[in-house]
Amino acid sequence: MKKIKSLFFAVFVFTFIVIPVKASVASTFNVKLMGIGNSQVRYGSYSGLYKLKIDGSNIINAMCDDKLTNVNIGDTWKANRFSYSQIQAGAHVKFASLGIKKYNQAGYLFSLLNSVSISNQADINLAVWDIMSPGSTTLTSSAHIFYDMATSGVYDNFNFSGIMDVITPDPLNASQEYLVSPVPIPASLWLFISSLIVMAGVTHKKRIIT
Repeated sequence: MKKIKSLFFAVFVFTFIVIPVKASVASTFNVKLMGIGNSQVRYGSYSGLYKLKIDGSNIINAMCDDKLTNVNIGDTWKANRFSYSQIQAGAHVKFASLGIKKYNQAGYLFSLLNSVSISNQADINLAVWDIMSPGSTTLTSSAHIFYDMATSGVYDNFNFSGIMDVITPDPLNASQEYLVSPVPIPASLWLFISSLIVMAGVTHKKRIIT
């Protein structure tokens, strides 16, 4: 009985605290393209990490995966943010018709961004464009290497959970789609959850003693 109560408490915490946080990631919000960031010109287009503003406050680094849609600095639109699990479950992302494999391949390349140079970040973006829209861009020699790695078959099932989220315009033709780092759960929330679990453990011990 005590184990059942403990399990119920864990389910309660997950259902009413953790799940709402994850669900909020997919809510519609406003996006504004702030600038080209550290992106570099590749064959007439800026390639690499841009700067996006989310809901008028947070500015984040973002990589475009949609070469065939034009967006100008200062443009604003509405979008949804989807995680790996949501895309796996059939979220309405821009390239859903291509299947989850393409996002897995892009997720693998996105996982490399922090360990490569700014120039290679631009090359990775070229590879991502060619993955999502084959033939949409010319590839540099480095971009070819990244593209071949991602599409070799090894990363068709790459789990990018905790590595990459996808910001998809709503409606889909409103703007480009962007790849970004996931939103971390605030430390204050983790502290609150930990406190609840500790309190439950203390209460459980007291009941055993009495």
